[in-house]
Amino acid sequence: SKGIDMLPENKWASCPDLTLKLFSLGAEAEGFLGHQSKMESYCNEVLSQKSISTLRKKDAYMSSIHSMAHAELRYEDAIDVSLDVLKSLGIRLPRGDIPCRAQAMVSLRRTVRMIKKTPVEVIDSLPVMTDPLKLATTEFIGNLGAIAFLSGKRKFALLAMLLDTRQVQTTLSHGLYHLSASSLAVLAMLTLSVLGDVDTALCIGEYALKMQEKIESEVEKARTTAILYNSIFPHVKTLQSSLKPYLEGYQSGMRTGNKTYAMWCLSTHSVLIPYMTGKPLKSIEEQCQVCVSQMTELKEEEQSTCTRIVWQMCLNLMGQSNATVELRGRAIDEKEDSSSVLGNSTFPIIKTIAYSLFGEYELGASQEISLLNHFKLNGGHFITMMYMFHQALCLYAMAKKNRKTKKYKTRAKILRKKLTASFKRGNPNVVHYVCLLNAEHAAIDQKKDAKDVCKLYNDAIVISARGGYVNDAALAHERFADFLLSNVGDTDEAKYHIEEAIKCYTGWGAMRKVEHLREQYQGVLVGSSTT
Repeated sequence: SKGIDMLPENKWASCPDLTLKLFSLGAEAEGFLGHQSKMESYCNEVLSQKSISTLRKKDAYMSSIHSMAHAELRYEDAIDVSLDVLKSLGIRLPRGDIPCRAQAMVSLRRTVRMIKKTPVEVIDSLPVMTDPLKLATTEFIGNLGAIAFLSGKRKFALLAMLLDTRQVQTTLSHGLYHLSASSLAVLAMLTLSVLGDVDTALCIGEYALKMQEKIESEVEKARTTAILYNSIFPHVKTLQSSLKPYLEGYQSGMRTGNKTYAMWCLSTHSVLIPYMTGKPLKSIEEQCQVCVSQMTELKEEEQSTCTRIVWQMCLNLMGQSNATVELRGRAIDEKEDSSSVLGNSTFPIIKTIAYSLFGEYELGASQEISLLNHFKLNGGHFITMMYMFHQALCLYAMAKKNRKTKKYKTRAKILRKKLTASFKRGNPNVVHYVCLLNAEHAAIDQKKDAKDVCKLYNDAIVISARGGYVNDAALAHERFADFLLSNVGDTDEAKYHIEEAIKCYTGWGAMRKVEHLREQYQGVLVGSSTT
């Protein structure tokens, strides 16, 4: 701002290049710091100059569009502006659903074939793109694709697919640029989520990592990391092994100004993976506070909302909220009107988990999420694994209560089948989920011998405990106790497993859940050391 203040009154006439550079840098800096009004004033100053070409206004447009999408969550406005800018640069893109669908699917299959046919040596030796117009248009296209994907609307998801495939084709035809690796990462995700080709998706994902290392600019490293480790590598690598890449993605994003994906990497590294892998709730709750504070300061509302939802779940489990299954308290109030697209889809995921843990099985069985490919098992976010597991538990519990109603068992079998297929393809993050669901499935099969069912439950407990999933080990003990009481009538053994569940939940820090178990099984626990 000091440099801008030193410019003369007739700055746009006397020194247009310097003026443009200072205002563009100012807009980018103020946007990164979350100073929206200052950023907008700098952008408006640049964009109002009729003597300056659209190409030279690129940085101001990018700052303005980023603010619309990520700070104000005005995805459609950001998409419309991007399409208009691209049109002025000579690039016309379909706006309708039907033409976009046809072009997107054809382009996806063609691009995947191109990658598979291109030798590794050719990909490794691609030159660096230098054409200014191509660099500018590819940056607009890449940014538009990311916004279209996050919007959660089908017509824009198809547009995102079309744009990404064009980005990859541009890399193969004209050389490397800073978006090459992240566009290849998106192609890997689409290959898995749309085409269902796991092996090819993993191969393209590895290409993307190598390409990111080769590109001099690391501005897109955070995005490449988030895409690959959210959607591709969890199918073959443990979540714990991705902690270092997520941390590096966060650090890279903050260094280069890619705060949007830096915040996604941060929340995944510090909150989501620790929760799914059974780390102490107290430490996760503390990290939630730190993350939300930084996200709020940087005006990254999607990440803040999603993190606050998980934070409130932790508070509920810890007994630091008056609620159990309602996400209402210090972190968030689910009844508040939210314009966050991903937040509105994260609510039912986390609520399903709450319903499962606190025994509200009918409500958990009825929860649905619908955000296109964001939350698919193949190619969607890895949180889908946990969501499917908990909903399947709710469905099996309802099938047990309503043996004459087949709908619950049918839906539970579908979810179990999907997770089992993922496990058989080498997914190490669903082994304990599949083991417990196998036990639940056997428990409602009247032809199964009780000893065989007990072995399945014990296997689920052992595998969860060995993997460090203390939360899921506790849940396995709890579900086993329920089977022993209702199907076998073995009160003594059931009491032992309730006590073990209480120990595990206590170690996890879920004291409200402990209270819930003690109230639910008060009669069984009489005389127990845990009462």
